[in-house]
Amino acid sequence: MGLMYYTFKNNKRDIDVKQYVYYIRSYHYNWHDALELIMVLKGEIEVSLNGENYILEEDDMMLINSNVGHATLARKPNSIAMVIHLNPIYFRSYYRDYHLLEFNCISSRKTRNDPSFREIRRFSIDMLQHIEGNTPAEKIYVEGLLHQLMATLVKHFPPKEISSMEMASNKKKTDAVNKIIHYIDRHYKNKISLEELSKVSGYHKSYISQIVKQQLGINYYEYLTRVRLREATYALTDLEEKISDIALSYGFSEVKAFNTAFKSSFGKTPSEYRKQLSMEESSPSVLREKRYLEEEEFETIMASKETMEPSEFAQQGNNEQEEKKSLNEEDYQSLREIRKALDDCLTKIAKMEEKK
Repeated sequence: MGLMYYTFKNNKRDIDVKQYVYYIRSYHYNWHDALELIMVLKGEIEVSLNGENYILEEDDMMLINSNVGHATLARKPNSIAMVIHLNPIYFRSYYRDYHLLEFNCISSRKTRNDPSFREIRRFSIDMLQHIEGNTPAEKIYVEGLLHQLMATLVKHFPPKEISSMEMASNKKKTDAVNKIIHYIDRHYKNKISLEELSKVSGYHKSYISQIVKQQLGINYYEYLTRVRLREATYALTDLEEKISDIALSYGFSEVKAFNTAFKSSFGKTPSEYRKQLSMEESSPSVLREKRYLEEEEFETIMASKETMEPSEFAQQGNNEQEEKKSLNEEDYQSLREIRKALDDCLTKIAKMEEKK
């Protein structure tokens, strides 16, 4: 049994995918060129981006657009997410200015069981379970699932094309925020002034909090506090070091401020958290590393999901009835023809392999 981290590429068809399942832990800022679909399999997480903070519960999902800085934080212990990274060049054959596409796709308690989100969930899980396949039939199957996933996304959450000017403006702000984030990540133990961040970013000090909040949903000081808390949690694994010394070493003016901020973020005091760590025998390296699930762990989670639909590409029965209700007759018939054609193709490939 291996780790749940996979890649899938087909350069001729502009397909470049990474898919993995991992534990969401302490506050983590990220930025990349790929589109990111994040889906909560267990627990509850917070995602900060575009000036907003979103709470995602089990079975919720969100699509994070290319080049958008974002941060994740587990709000419950052992929170687990599945992630798909897709190089936006995938859309080159369908959109002239594919690099300007912007999706708006996020579920909530009211919508997470809508047919559109259920389909996205089903295709994503099915991809994950077959992405390691090496035969032509398996590779075609995975590509078919990816196309179905993207078609569902585009149909129900059609992207808008932002202007190149808006894209340039967003990139300038994103680059500035990245510089601020990197500076804070290196100097969080020290007192950091707006004047310093102004020099780093090129923006006037009066705009620093504003541009950071536009990207992350929190101002620069809130981000700084979260980084200090994140690093302090690693230090708490050293049972010999006093909590008061840790507070002062990681940028807090006094232990009371540290205790208040810590309990507000984690729901427990540093002492209670340290006790939990000692019981789990956790080390700083274990807490820092991104932990991917073992396949057995993933199978256990899937087995516990009573409401998870069977993950078959050409699934019949209840799902067909739901699709028929949600689509008009013409679209429904077109979808059935596509599925039938793909089934026929897979059958022919299987027969060709049998003859070899």
